[in-house]
Amino acid sequence: MTLRRVWNKRVRMDVLMPQLGETVAEGKIVKWFKQAGDAVKPGENLFEIETDKTSMEVPAIAAGTLSDIRFGVGEVAKVGAVVAIIAGGGGEAQAKPVEVKQADAPKAAPQPPFAPAKAGVQKSQTQKELGPRFRGDERTSDRDFAYTDMSPWREVRTPERNYGPAKLATGSYVTPLARRLASERGIDLTRLSGSGPHGRIVAADIDKAPAATAAAQAAAQFYLVADVEIGRLLIMQSEARSAGAEFSLGDFAVKAWAVALQRVMPAAGGGVGLITRADGHGVTKIIRDAAAKTLTAIAREAAEPQGAALAGASSAVALAGASGIREFTAVVTPPFTSVIAVGQPRRAPIETDDGGIKFIGLMTVTLSCDHRAVDMDLAADLMTTFKSLVENPVAALV
Repeated sequence: MTLRRVWNKRVRMDVLMPQLGETVAEGKIVKWFKQAGDAVKPGENLFEIETDKTSMEVPAIAAGTLSDIRFGVGEVAKVGAVVAIIAGGGGEAQAKPVEVKQADAPKAAPQPPFAPAKAGVQKSQTQKELGPRFRGDERTSDRDFAYTDMSPWREVRTPERNYGPAKLATGSYVTPLARRLASERGIDLTRLSGSGPHGRIVAADIDKAPAATAAAQAAAQFYLVADVEIGRLLIMQSEARSAGAEFSLGDFAVKAWAVALQRVMPAAGGGVGLITRADGHGVTKIIRDAAAKTLTAIAREAAEPQGAALAGASSAVALAGASGIREFTAVVTPPFTSVIAVGQPRRAPIETDDGGIKFIGLMTVTLSCDHRAVDMDLAADLMTTFKSLVENPVAALV
């Protein structure tokens, strides 16, 4: 750390986001090993960070108490940002604060950033207060804090327990972020060609492998199909439009599906994913607390730009991306365990009770479920409840 302040025997130590490579400007915190209020010792891991090039565990270099955590799990911090504060005992009581700056520290022979420490060399406490780029020369009696070669072409040091090895049997290298995404989506990395430097497989390559994702997920899925009458829903939509309130059939499908989940699977939560197509690409966003929202509120939220986080929903509604699509099947991918695909509305003939023929509004829906999370009986209850809510739309609003 670049600055230490002593206040009545208390030492404040800023924990900074380190720079993992010269071209890396930020890092994502994926895990905290300590919580605010915990005691820490030099060498104990504080948090783990991840970039597209590498990931590593960041240890404490001072003893004390982790008094403040400023970036939570999943948040991104710029290099040099203060991510936490360690407060601890040290020094004699002072009448006023004393600052120890880098300029006051004894000058040492220059050495390149991240240089490995030499065995047997002891460092003073003042030298340990240098900036994060120079902490690589530190060494204690029981742990080596030296940074290894940070070249982007080297094999990353992430432990194999973190979504597999960095080097595949094929000889290809995989970034930590790409390994995590591939593990979550069930993608076989040995079937991919890397587009990164020197053929390294990066996160963008995972996004280009939908076929592998579909094949892995499809083995664990089953499907239910139903035709839903939408005559009453169309009348309600027309009346709402006359009153100045606009919503689409897709907006109502989100509302009805959220209510169905709330009634059949309360533990699933109130959020529902919305999967649409835009500019030839799939777009997924989360409509939070959809069961409690009005149709106009859902319509406004659905029209907003894509959100960044997909947490908070275990099921989703997928809408047909083009007109004339009567029905289609959606593939269930994490974080969802079920997806209901809603086809385009149409006019269809049916037989009346007296043997005649009449035309009604119909919409075909297909429910895809991961059988490991949703069994057949539960899926049937969800589909029946959803069908009832669409055919009697007022029931979804009360």
